Amino acid sequence: MINKNLKHAFNIIFLNNPLTDLPQKTIYQLTELLHETYIFQIKKGKTIITQGQPADYIYILLSGEGVVLNDIEWNINNTIDEVNAIDCLGITEYLTEKKEYTGFVIAKTDCYVLKLHNSEFYEILSSSFEISFTILKILARVTTHAMEHAETQSTFPKKDIVGYYLYLKSCDSIPYICPLRRSELADFLHINLRSLYRYLDTIELEGMIKLRKGKIIIDIECFKKLSHKYQSLIL
Repeated sequence: MINKNLKHAFNIIFLNNPLTDLPQKTIYQLTELLHETYIFQIKKGKTIITQGQPADYIYILLSGEGVVLNDIEWNINNTIDEVNAIDCLGITEYLTEKKEYTGFVIAKTDCYVLKLHNSEFYEILSSSFEISFTILKILARVTTHAMEHAETQSTFPKKDIVGYYLYLKSCDSIPYICPLRRSELADFLHINLRSLYRYLDTIELEGMIKLRKGKIIIDIECFKKLSHKYQSLIL
């Protein structure tokens, strides 16, 4: 039997709001509706999903950002991807019938998540075409991002991978200040840290970024030069 409050919460999340960070007021509304059985606050640096644990739950990222990591054989964590609100974490394992989560998800910022069992997720999807279609759109967005990421890795020179990433990130906000530390950026782009420093110096000399007190800054003049070089590469 469908949990009516949970169904109402899904309507609020997926049909009544844009698919971005929910405002605090809406999160409080969801918390009152579902209580702490479903809604959790995850502090920056804490684990949302643990690789290898039973994949029994779907986690809907309501606000904040996370990174996806993979614990490879010699216990070095590699950044695979980023996740943002609204993303459905664990849905790939659910749809492909994986028994365990295939990666870690770590909160990059303070986050709010809605956690529900796979069986409840199935009941909600079965009851609403509109919600199912919206989640399909989220999956399409995630797939497109993964394809773009894979394409840049295979076809771009490493320096242009850095430049293209910074261009994409700065499209929505000028001036843009990259929130990632150099080591985090190197991990995410799968680039050697020492090489990253060299690429950033070259990109700065080309006038496409400014490096100030350890921060990567893109102002309007930098953005114009980034756009001139990378705009035609948008898929």
